[in-house]
Amino acid sequence: MAPVFTSHQGEPPKSCLPSYFLSHPRPTCPATPSAAPGAGRLLPKQVLSGPPWMLFTLRGIGWGKCAIWPRRVSSVSCIHDASPSERSPMPSRHSSLARFWWTAALLTGALGCVDDAPSQPLEPRRAELAESNLVSNPSFETGTAGWASWQGTLLRETSTAAPGGSYVARVTRSTGTLYSLDDSPDTVPSAVAGTRYEASASVAAGSSSAVGKPLVIVLRERNASGAIVSVWESEPVSLKTTFQTLSVQATVQQTGDTLDVYLLQDNAVAGDAFLADAVNLQKVSTEPVLLWSDEFDGPAGSLPNPAVWNLETGGMWDHGRTLQQYTARPENCQLDGNGHLRIIARRERYTGEDGVTRDYTSARIQTQGLMERRYGYVEVRLKAPTGKGTWPAAWMMGSTGEWPANGEFDLFEGEGDAPTQAHGTLHAPGLAYGWDSNGGLVDMAPANVGDAWHTFGMFWDSTRVEWYVDRVKRMTYTKGSGGTWVFDQPNYVLLNLALGDIGGDPSGTTFPQVLEVDYVRWYAAPPTSP
Repeated sequence: MAPVFTSHQGEPPKSCLPSYFLSHPRPTCPATPSAAPGAGRLLPKQVLSGPPWMLFTLRGIGWGKCAIWPRRVSSVSCIHDASPSERSPMPSRHSSLARFWWTAALLTGALGCVDDAPSQPLEPRRAELAESNLVSNPSFETGTAGWASWQGTLLRETSTAAPGGSYVARVTRSTGTLYSLDDSPDTVPSAVAGTRYEASASVAAGSSSAVGKPLVIVLRERNASGAIVSVWESEPVSLKTTFQTLSVQATVQQTGDTLDVYLLQDNAVAGDAFLADAVNLQKVSTEPVLLWSDEFDGPAGSLPNPAVWNLETGGMWDHGRTLQQYTARPENCQLDGNGHLRIIARRERYTGEDGVTRDYTSARIQTQGLMERRYGYVEVRLKAPTGKGTWPAAWMMGSTGEWPANGEFDLFEGEGDAPTQAHGTLHAPGLAYGWDSNGGLVDMAPANVGDAWHTFGMFWDSTRVEWYVDRVKRMTYTKGSGGTWVFDQPNYVLLNLALGDIGGDPSGTTFPQVLEVDYVRWYAAPPTSP
C-alpha cells in the first residue's frame, strides 16, 4: 500500500467534548474523519471522565495538531512533489464559566482536549456513496440494521429528498439535552495507527422544534479495554428542513483500537428529531513526502540489500564492554521473506576475523557511504527483543568526524533490564540530551516494548531536533540550548542488537533474541508540523 502523509500547521483552539462523547453507555460505533478543509478535532490522550455538565461547559478551549502516516509501501521508493497541507487557526469561544471549569479540570486531571478545525456544511445535493465506504447500511435502504440511538428512538421512513436513496433515518429525542444516531457495532473493529479516516453524513431537521439546533458528526477511538484514546468532532451545523452535509477527519493513534461514528444533536427538547442519510466512512489517502525507504522486501534468509547496507564485524565494540561478536552471516542478519529484517543474537562461541572470541553473536548494519542525507524525518518501525541482557538500537551518526564531534541521534534504544522502556537521545560535544530526561524516556508498562510493533523517529533541520514515538512528539532540542551543535552534515543509519552492558546480564536468557525491523523511511517533514 502506498504511504500517506499530511501535516497540519497552526494552533486551532481546543474544544472539550460533552461526557457523552467519552463515556456514555451506548452501542458500538465506527470512526469517521472529515475532509480537509474540515479536519476535525483531535483528543490525543486518554480522555476524560467527569460529569456531563462540566465537560459540556468546557467546549471550545485549546489547540492541537493532526497527521497521517503510512504503514508500509510496496517497495523501495522515492516520492516527490507532495507538500503538507495547512490548517488555519480558528477563533476560540470562551466564557467565564468555561474558563472556570477548564481550570478546575486541569487541576483534577479530569479533562482532555481536542483540536478544532472548521467543517464546511454543504448545501443539499445528491450524495454519492464511495465504493470504499466501510458503513454496511449507509442509506437505510435495508432498514436500520447496524444503527442504534442513545437517548432517542430510531425509525426509518421514505423521503423524496433522501440524498442517498429512498429512505432516511429518523431519530427522535427521548430524554436529555443530547441524543444521537450511533453505528452498532463499531465500523472499524481494529484500526492501524497512522491511518486517516474521513466520515460524512447528510442531515436535516426532522421537526420544527429542531430547526436551528446544532448537530455534529463525531468519531471516537477506544482501546481494547474500552477506554477512550481520542475523540474528533466536526464543527456543528444548524439544522435546516433541507439536507446539509457535514464531515470530520481523524488519524488513528494506536493500532488495534476500535473506531465508532455517531451524529449528535445538542440543546434538545421534547419533540426534537433529525433525519440522517448517506453516511460515509472511508480511508483517506494523500501523497507522501517520502525521500527514501527500505522495506526489507526480498527472499527469506537473504542478507539486506548490499547497495544500501554495510555489515560490520568484530568483537571489541564499545571498548569491549559488550559481549557479542558481530558477524556478516545470514545466521545473524536476514530478511524473513515477509518484508521484515531480522537481527538475531545467538548464544554460541565464535571467533571473528579479528581473532576475538566471544560467547554470543549478533549483527550491526549501517548505510555509511551508501545512503546518507541531511535533515528530514527518519522513522523506523520495529519490534524489540525483551530478553534480559539485550541492548537493541536504531540510530544515526554524522558521516564525517569522530564521535561525539560527528553527532549521534538515537531513534530507539532498549535495555533488557527495563523491557518496558524506550529511550531517545542526542549526543554531541558537551551534550547528552534525552535518555531518561527532557522527554527522552517512554515507559509502556505494563506492556513490554517488544510486545507489539512501534515506530520511532527523529526529525532535524538547521535549528532543532525532535524525537517521536508512534508518531507522537516526545522530545525537542533546539540549537543553542546546550552543548555544541554539530548536526548540519549528512547522517547515516545504523541498526544493531548488542548484548550486555546497559542491557544487563544475558546468561540466564533464552536465545535466540531477535530485533525485527519492518522498514526504515526518510521523509522530508515530521509527523506533526512544528
